[in-house]
Amino acid sequence: MSRSTVFPYGIVLREGGAVDMFPAVKLLFPYKNGGEVTFLLLIDSGAHMSALPMTDADIIGVRAEDGDLMSVAGINGVPIRGWRHDIPVRCENNFIHLPVVFLDDTLAPRVLGRAGVFEKFTIVFDETKKRSGFLPTDTIEAKSVNKILNNL
Repeated sequence: MSRSTVFPYGIVLREGGAVDMFPAVKLLFPYKNGGEVTFLLLIDSGAHMSALPMTDADIIGVRAEDGDLMSVAGINGVPIRGWRHDIPVRCENNFIHLPVVFLDDTLAPRVLGRAGVFEKFTIVFDETKKRSGFLPTDTIEAKSVNKILNNL
């Protein structure tokens, strides 16, 4: 059953005591030894594809190099090699197949891109309360947001 979910923003403690907050989502990936493992991903509407560091592939029991080789532009524009896979993930009670690129960079952040996600959810960012809502497109909540947008 599809269900809307609200996620608090993620928190990063920086050197010198600075605190950064970012829109985040908690996704459950299959764990290589059974069960699930939880990853917190930065929600990036500017990213087409979701990305994880290559070390995460081993955690979920995937051999990264068995995927389709591709090049991804890094933050500074330098290309990073990666391997694309489709991974079944769970967002609370909602199951999706997420296209993921495992990046050949152990320091790469976990990023949730648009592919496989934005067409299945209406995503609402509430910056004042530091939270984001994932509303499956078939829910009353998503239809209400759509109705509001149509009337603007």
